[in-house]
Amino acid sequence: MNNLLLEVSTLRLLFEGDWVKPCLLLALMCGCVVVGVAMYLSRITRESYFGLWTLAWMFYCVYLAACLALAESSNADLLNILRYACVGITALFVFWGSFNVTRRPRQWRELGLGAIGILLWSAVAVVTVQEEFWITMPIFGLLAWASVYMAFVYFSNRKTNRGTWLVAAGFVLWAVHSLGFPFAWESSLWKAVGYAIWGISALSIAIGMVVEQELAVSEKKYRELFDSSPEAIFVVDMATHDVLDMNFAAQRLSGREIESLLGKSFLDVCPNLKQEKERSPDAHRMYSAVFRPYTQFAIARPNGAQILCEGEMRPSRHGKRPAIQIHVREVGQNARMGQQLRRAEKLSSLGQLVAGVAHELNNPLAVVVGYAQLLSKRSEVDPKVRSELGKVLNESERAAKIVKNLLTFVRPAEPQLVPVDINRLVNSVLDARQRDFVSSKITVEKRLAETLPATKADPSQLEQVLTNLIINAVQAMAPKPGTLAVKTEENGFNVRISVSDTGTGVPKTILGQIFDPFFTTKAPGKGTGLGLTISNGIVEEHKGRIWVENNKEKGATFIVELPIVPCGTAPAPAEPVPAERTPDPRAADRRLLIVDDEPGIVDVLVEVLGGNGYTVETANNGAEALNRIASNRYDLIISDLCMPEVDGRKLYEAVHEKDPELASRIIFVTGDTVSNNSRAFLEKTGSTWLSKPFSIGEVEELVSNFLQRDAALAGVN
Repeated sequence: MNNLLLEVSTLRLLFEGDWVKPCLLLALMCGCVVVGVAMYLSRITRESYFGLWTLAWMFYCVYLAACLALAESSNADLLNILRYACVGITALFVFWGSFNVTRRPRQWRELGLGAIGILLWSAVAVVTVQEEFWITMPIFGLLAWASVYMAFVYFSNRKTNRGTWLVAAGFVLWAVHSLGFPFAWESSLWKAVGYAIWGISALSIAIGMVVEQELAVSEKKYRELFDSSPEAIFVVDMATHDVLDMNFAAQRLSGREIESLLGKSFLDVCPNLKQEKERSPDAHRMYSAVFRPYTQFAIARPNGAQILCEGEMRPSRHGKRPAIQIHVREVGQNARMGQQLRRAEKLSSLGQLVAGVAHELNNPLAVVVGYAQLLSKRSEVDPKVRSELGKVLNESERAAKIVKNLLTFVRPAEPQLVPVDINRLVNSVLDARQRDFVSSKITVEKRLAETLPATKADPSQLEQVLTNLIINAVQAMAPKPGTLAVKTEENGFNVRISVSDTGTGVPKTILGQIFDPFFTTKAPGKGTGLGLTISNGIVEEHKGRIWVENNKEKGATFIVELPIVPCGTAPAPAEPVPAERTPDPRAADRRLLIVDDEPGIVDVLVEVLGGNGYTVETANNGAEALNRIASNRYDLIISDLCMPEVDGRKLYEAVHEKDPELASRIIFVTGDTVSNNSRAFLEKTGSTWLSKPFSIGEVEELVSNFLQRDAALAGVN
């Protein structure tokens, strides 16, 4: 018995005298090992929790180093504050690592606030609390809690293997060390045992992570394949229907970021699944009914649009939780690509067809519009007849607008960018529609930003977009009175124009279709379905975007967003209202030649220009025109571009070869500005041209300005 007591006493003295510092050094070395392993795995796997663990063990190694330095330093308070703060911050990083393991990360701001709180507690405790137990117990208790929670989370969310067991066991040992350490503070023996336990736990975690290295690399490769899949993949909890994971394609398809959908119900993304749940609460039957071959379902986006899809489900596991992988594809995705190619081919053919049809339609429209305008100007016409002529003119102009929209849809014009004051443009469009607002009892609210910067844009095209949006808004509120609100604002590097109405809004079922060509909800005769399509094309040509949002109360808001393009010069001032045209005093001395194969158009032009005092001669085609030009001198030639035999192009080339100066005095009248050949010819020659159908005012002004400019140039020369 005496020998046994002697051996115990000797062992106790041995531990108390010599083993605390070696165990502390061993613990510090084990800490460095686990830091190195975690850092390596963080670099090769890119998993955020490995990086957080690295920081946690770094802080704990600082704590161990401070314990070594405490015995040789006179500034014990500062080292104690450092030690306790490091232990508390270690616990915080362990907690944050557990959040990332579950794919539910917390904000870094919260971590920073927690670290500040730990630091303040350490400083206050060292200064005010006298007993070591009450100083160490809170922070080591926090570390024990973090370690146990980390062990549970890691074991629950990772595939079970030896590496998982070793890592979880290491965290449990760390928790045991943390709980027991405050009680062993005054005993060197138990302090040495505590440091040894920490070393064992660190090595267990390091070995476990090394064992899991291959699994981590495999998971990384799986993640790359998962995210690079062209199919949208959702991983859903079978029991709770919560989204556990999703790839990039799923984010694009659903219109949601992964952070906004993780942990949320997949039933909100798939309305068909919610409907099926009401009929059958059994999860497996519910998913099987929706996600089966040749069955279509909808994926809902946050803006209310629904994407028609098809797909299938596969049983899976997420950690230890039963889950399903849902593979989703848009219906007809491949077919739609083929449709887009066929649509491009059709549009090319349609462009040629529309050019011919436009020419054939614009010729009779030009005659109808021309004669309607001429007759309505005659004083002897009965007022009732004049009123009926006004109806003919309005309907003719409406038909002409439809043709013009078709041409714009087939071949949109490139924007001519000039400095533009958006507020001035908005005011101009609203002023032009003032009569419509009064007749429809529409109240207009303007909220225009005072400091809105100028930008480069095509003012005529933007005016077309705004006019279309305002007309749509007025029609959406009819026949009841309503409020039209137009707002401009600067949004980052963009200018926003919002047009809001108090109508019925846009049904969610058609939100994704309103910009499609020929899609319209208006009654027959009220719209062609091209207005928003053309507006969308114009905005896209300006590198901007246009979209619609339903208002919370009622109505809808169309938003146009355009990039702010720096302007070298100030926006051009508003064009002055042209003064009333004065008759040309030399009209009787001017000789004009009209070349067109359409007798109706020739008659209209002869009556209009002859009525203004000009001497007018005519030719039915280009060949006849060349014969007249050979024997007569003309001040101006007005020629159709598309004619049989010798067309306007050949006429121009023949005249230009003999008399370039006369060729510069040819004005082309055409309804074919969509074909590549016609547009290229007009751009190459720089010739003036007038589009059919035209108003007689346009003809009078164009001819008068052209002849006066020609006379002024001749006088200068």
